[in-house]
Amino acid sequence: MDPALDPALDPAVCYAAMTVRDPAADGAFFVCVRTTGIFCRPVCPARTPFAKNVMFVRTSGEAVAEGYRACKRCRPDAAPGSAAWTGTAASVRRALDLIDAGGLDEVAGVRVGVEAFGDKLGLGERQVRRLFGKHLGAPPVAVAQAKRLAAAVALIDAGELPLGEVALAAGFGSVRRFNELYRAVHGETPAARRARVHGSSAHRVRVHDKLARRTRPTKETPMRLTLTRHPTPVGDLLVVTDGETLRALDFTDYEARMRTLLARHYGAVTLVDGPLPAEIAAALDAYFAGDLAALDAVSVATGGSDFQRAVWSALRAIPVGTTTGYGALAAALGKPGAARAVGLANGANPIGIVVPCHRVIGADGTLTGYAGGVERKAWLLRHEGARR
Repeated sequence: MDPALDPALDPAVCYAAMTVRDPAADGAFFVCVRTTGIFCRPVCPARTPFAKNVMFVRTSGEAVAEGYRACKRCRPDAAPGSAAWTGTAASVRRALDLIDAGGLDEVAGVRVGVEAFGDKLGLGERQVRRLFGKHLGAPPVAVAQAKRLAAAVALIDAGELPLGEVALAAGFGSVRRFNELYRAVHGETPAARRARVHGSSAHRVRVHDKLARRTRPTKETPMRLTLTRHPTPVGDLLVVTDGETLRALDFTDYEARMRTLLARHYGAVTLVDGPLPAEIAAALDAYFAGDLAALDAVSVATGGSDFQRAVWSALRAIPVGTTTGYGALAAALGKPGAARAVGLANGANPIGIVVPCHRVIGADGTLTGYAGGVERKAWLLRHEGARR
């Protein structure tokens, strides 16, 4: 194609915009590089080719028709606004969302490696580290630890949970690891901070912690659960049951998260493929077919702390077609100062859809993060006829 076929594409203007990587030109035209056979967006970070070696076209389809291949750095073949189109910043945002969903949390004291974390993002370990260094100035593990510690500080200061539950709610795999890291960063123990913030009331919480540790089983009992993949309009579901009762439900593209939550709540778990109980299958199918109350009768069982289970129970009490916020949910539980803790418990919900954490939205009516993706959250709320 000769540029003269499209008089609106002035080669001199296009080349000038491409040279300075003008954001206003992004999407207005594409650059075909004759010497490499690749086409790019005008904002591509690659070295600018000589003017004599380029031509300009209106659409990516024209470039492909001329025999050019899409650049792997600027992804001109991606949809505008998509993660691939918006580039590395979008990758970092996806990574931070995954961290918020527990993607780098510790399980039974074992940290998730950056390589495994990168696999969830479709990125190599080296690329993940480079992106975090460029955009955040810190490695992924340090960012995850900072987020966990910030969440823990908020929970300690709220004074609603015993410190053992604070550690688990904030994403630490063990109380010992929580105490070690907190002391290393803040120069005091979590108990000392609570005593300093709350005074004598912290003594009662410490006593509760000691009693809880004494009554906690010293040996985990391995669980054998059944895993079934079940198709739905928003993607295949991973449904975990004990033969009768629903134990976990997540989307197939979040299997790692589901296994993390199972390990955190139950310890050693063996998942074996098997059939989905007919009652649960029928309820799921009925819900997606329009019977929005069909899931109310599904029996569920979860691990987690007493507080987490109270939050998950409150989620099931949110009527279909309505939404609520973390603050309102905390108030309904009789703990108006525990909105942050409610948010963390909501994010650690192991049973999606049936325990409807998607019905919790931001105070300003915006959709907050959802472990299955915000697009699915929006779909579920539309399906239920919710008004935000």
